[in-house]
Amino acid sequence: MFSNEEETFSIDEIDYFQMKTKGLLILFFSVLELACASPGFGPNGFLVTQTKIGIFGTGEKSQKFGKACVFSLLGLFAYGDGSIENAKRKANINIVEEINWETISLFGIYSSLCVEAGGK
Repeated sequence: MFSNEEETFSIDEIDYFQMKTKGLLILFFSVLELACASPGFGPNGFLVTQTKIGIFGTGEKSQKFGKACVFSLLGLFAYGDGSIENAKRKANINIVEEINWETISLFGIYSSLCVEAGGK
């Protein structure tokens, strides 16, 4: 038994407290991982994600590139226009020859998904 002037704790009580604390920490981080900001596509790192994924391509070399993005904060707020039409308009593209997705996620706090359209 451990004791001090105020309270006395048995070994079983200390083990129970440590098990309960570990369980709560595991539950907290599991919920944090599921509810955090995530780009939603491709592989996701627990702390940091930065990927570029090719979605469509004709094999032709693109001359212009336009990018349109959507953003998320804490998985609670999401905003932006990540449409292909927006990406085409930004680069004045008439013929789309390739489409890529770029994702970034930082510590589950901030994430973005950008659509990159390339073409003529």
